[in-house]
Amino acid sequence: MEGPLLPTLLLLLLSLAPGSAGQEAHGNGERIINGVVCPRGSHPWQVALYHNNTLQCSGVLINQQWVLTVAHCHMSDYIVQMGSDLLVGGRARNINATESFVHPWYDNRTDDHDIMLVKLSSPARLSRNVKKINLPSSCKDPGTSCTVSGWGITTMAEGATFSSELMCSDVSLITYPECKLYYPTVLKNYMICAAPPFGLGYPCTGDSGSPLICEGSLQGLVSGGYYPCSLAYEPVVYTRLCMYRKWISDTMKTNS
Repeated sequence: MEGPLLPTLLLLLLSLAPGSAGQEAHGNGERIINGVVCPRGSHPWQVALYHNNTLQCSGVLINQQWVLTVAHCHMSDYIVQMGSDLLVGGRARNINATESFVHPWYDNRTDDHDIMLVKLSSPARLSRNVKKINLPSSCKDPGTSCTVSGWGITTMAEGATFSSELMCSDVSLITYPECKLYYPTVLKNYMICAAPPFGLGYPCTGDSGSPLICEGSLQGLVSGGYYPCSLAYEPVVYTRLCMYRKWISDTMKTNS
């Protein structure tokens, strides 16, 4: 989907992939502008999803056999990389996944209900570097401080360089009317928006599926089609996970 205010951007290719530094990881890589390197090991539930040695999306481990991500990243199969803040190297583990479950209301024209579960072919072995994250027990209110994390280029300048480390940026939840000023089609209740305080660090153009953590609670995943980047304060749209607890639970139970 093409979001309003879509700037003309060159989607640079990230030459990183699990186990092979020469493979492509293309324009879904998160651009954390003015972010900082996440504290090492602070996001042990964050994973990278690859298809044909190409980085497609981020996701989060919510169960030893289940990863939560966004529906517009649907592929027939994945290699799910976990256990490392580095896209290449480190002590990452790779697990195949050939089953995925897209939300039945997902609309690929609008990216409404942009959420999907991916089932790992074998359970993840939990450790200090691989942990699951709980689903949110409640929805957070506008004004709540949050952190978004992702891999990829760290500046919009020409000749931007890439970071193989997981980057973090602080953002705050904003109200639905505020977000609607930027994105008139944003889906009320099922999407949330967050913007950087004072226009400092923010994600841009992707890393679809990257998690939004608010006061220790998983509240959102970076959704598709919303590419702010042209203005410092423009918000980013996230799938609002507190609204999907029942679907997530029912889907895992039915397909376990």
